[in-house]
Parts: sequence; C-alpha cells; structure tokens
Amino acid sequence: MPELHVIVYLLPIVFVAGFIDSVAGGGGLITVPAYLIAGFPPATLLGTNKCVSTMGTVVSASKYIHSGRILWPVAIIGIPCSLIGSVWGAHTVALLDASIVRKIILVALPLAAAITLIPKPHGHIETDIGWRSLRLWILIPIISFGLGWYDGFFGPGTGSLLIMLMYGIAGMSLIHAAAVGRLFNLVSNASALFTFMWHGQVWYKAALPLGIAGIAGHWCGSHLAIKRGHGMVRGMLVVTCGLLFAYLIWQQFKMPISPTNQ
Repeated sequence: MPELHVIVYLLPIVFVAGFIDSVAGGGGLITVPAYLIAGFPPATLLGTNKCVSTMGTVVSASKYIHSGRILWPVAIIGIPCSLIGSVWGAHTVALLDASIVRKIILVALPLAAAITLIPKPHGHIETDIGWRSLRLWILIPIISFGLGWYDGFFGPGTGSLLIMLMYGIAGMSLIHAAAVGRLFNLVSNASALFTFMWHGQVWYKAALPLGIAGIAGHWCGSHLAIKRGHGMVRGMLVVTCGLLFAYLIWQQFKMPISPTNQ
C-alpha cells in the first residue's frame, strides 16, 4: 500500500490528467508513468488507474450528456462493442505475469503517445451518422471494439485515439467525437474496472482520494470544452499530445525500473 506522501504527490498529477482526459483524452499517458515512479506493481497500477479514471469519466460523460452533445445512434451501437472489447482486454492483462505487463507498458507508452500525434485530415467534412448510415454499422463497431480492447488491456491514449478516429474516419465533429468518446471511455473503463476488481488488482485506499482529484479535473475540463467547443478540443489535442510525447521520451530513459516494484 502506498504511503501518504505518495498519494499527496499523485493528487495534482491526477487532477491535471483528468482535466486533459475530459477534453482530448490521453490522461493515462500522465498517470501511468506517475504510478510507475510511485512504485505501484504493474497489474495493480492498471487496476487502480482504471478505478480513478472511471470515477472522473462518470462526471465528464454526464456533463456531455446534459449538454446534448451525444450522438445516440453512435452511442447505442458502440457501447456493447466497447464493453465486450474492454472485458476481453482486461482479462488478458490480469492473467499475465507482472514482468511481462511491465515490459508491455514500457513499450506501449511511447507508441500510444506517438499515435496521438498523427495529423488529422485536411478538408474534414462532418458526416451525419444516423440509423441508415453505413458508417454506423461498419466503422463504429470496429472502432469501439478495437479501442475497448486496448482500453481494457492498457488504456493510456484511448480517449485521444477515439476522438481522432471518430473525427478523422467516422466523420464526426470534434466536439461530438469528444462527447461520444467520453461515453465509450466510461463503458470500457467501468467494465475493465470490474474485471480488475474481480482479480483483486485495485488499491482502494489510494484510488478513493485520487478519484476525488480526478473528478475535479474531469469536471473543470469538460465544462470548458462544452463552453468553448471545437476549438478547445482541437488545441488541446495538438498541445497536450506534443508535450506528452516529449515527456514520455524523457521518462523512458529516466524512469527507474526495480524488481522490488513487481
């Protein structure tokens, strides 16, 4: 169990990560390295991070729903696919040896950060995704299942990837993509969390205070995103992904990896 000073060190990090995550995704790219530095065992790290993230995502998803930004045909089709993918991914990681999970994290972190930097297409035209749209029945299940599995297995960068795929491939506006992405993230986070709980991989005494910080960050971020709309989501994606990528490259060389953390 982490000591009190470790939790205090993590509180502002989780708040900032929650703020970023609610707007453009990618909050896990900050929290996962922070938990690693704090000495969390790999699988418990992911389970605790999922608990904290779920608490915050409930708040930001609720604000997006209240604002009327959710495209419900997309949500209704994508949620079951995200749920199945997330449970499958969480079962996969929970059954692996801690040393294998650690290696996967250290490889996947910079890759996830790099993917979030892929430029969005120029000349984007928003597409109305209704019940008769082929994109709804083909693209949405593929995107939601694939990223649901990734979120359950690893997690960091899922929100950013959801926004980019919903925007760049499915043709949604950025603010609608951010809103639907939050809802998908909530479903995959919650289903993965229950799986980690089943395997006993959540430190609740750390997750509860950190979850409060995450809730505050998600509330502030989603409030500003709804108020400022398309431009804030676009700017946050570009700026935060660049900073996160630079940070993770530095962290890859600086982060101490000790067998005692397993």
